[in-house]
Amino acid sequence: MKTKVFKLSFIAVVVLVSSVFFSCNKETETTAEPTVENMQKSVEVDDATDNVSSIIESVYVMEEQEEGKTTKETESFIPPCMTKTIVISGMTRTVTLDFGEGCDLPNGNHLSGVITIVYERNPEAMQRTITYSFSNFFFNNKQIEGGGSIERMKSNANGNPQATKSMDITLTWASGASAHRVGTRVREWVEGFGSGTWGDNVFLITGHWTTEFPNGNVNTGIVTVPLRREMACRFIVSGVVAVSHNELSGTLDYGDGDCDNTAIFTDADGVEHTIVLD
Repeated sequence: MKTKVFKLSFIAVVVLVSSVFFSCNKETETTAEPTVENMQKSVEVDDATDNVSSIIESVYVMEEQEEGKTTKETESFIPPCMTKTIVISGMTRTVTLDFGEGCDLPNGNHLSGVITIVYERNPEAMQRTITYSFSNFFFNNKQIEGGGSIERMKSNANGNPQATKSMDITLTWASGASAHRVGTRVREWVEGFGSGTWGDNVFLITGHWTTEFPNGNVNTGIVTVPLRREMACRFIVSGVVAVSHNELSGTLDYGDGDCDNTAIFTDADGVEHTIVLD
């Protein structure tokens, strides 16, 4: 009888120790090492959402024929593989951008599916609200679902067009991994507006956002040095974001202006990790 009790106690201890060991490993998994992996995904979400914002704003400007916009710019931005449909109901315009099963933009990004843009037309208004949503939409083989709104200002304090974007989207990779992003990005159009050439457009971006992953990891980002987006390049070329991962923190540096697909994530211990975008 005593032997039997001993065996049961021993098994209980093994189970308890294994449980503690597993819990510790699980906790480590959601608070430490996945930081770099999740930061990689956060950067890819940044890249995707900002490129899509550029598409939405550029199409809106073309449709409204704001000062300085020309047919040349329209042709340089919209590839022949994209179909644009406009439905007018009173003052409401619904613009559908259909990239079909695959369509390449001039800067090399590959899109498929549909973006729907809705706004009230009022040429005299200095500010306008634009809503957007996605239907079976993919950006470089990553699916984007959800949508949001853009508050667009014709001229800010610097005399530049500005768009404040609120988003609530989910991005899913081909592997099945996903990330949910909510937040606000402010994009100031600092160069190229009115030139008639899409490729010379440059934006400075500020804002803050939160990215949540299915395993419970949460990344937050606050722009401390404005991010520079040059439309001739597929990627953000400079700027710094203060980031946190659960209880850990660090910085994400997009570089000094070169058009490349890398950013440097510096973790709380000062260790640098190279983030590579595809």
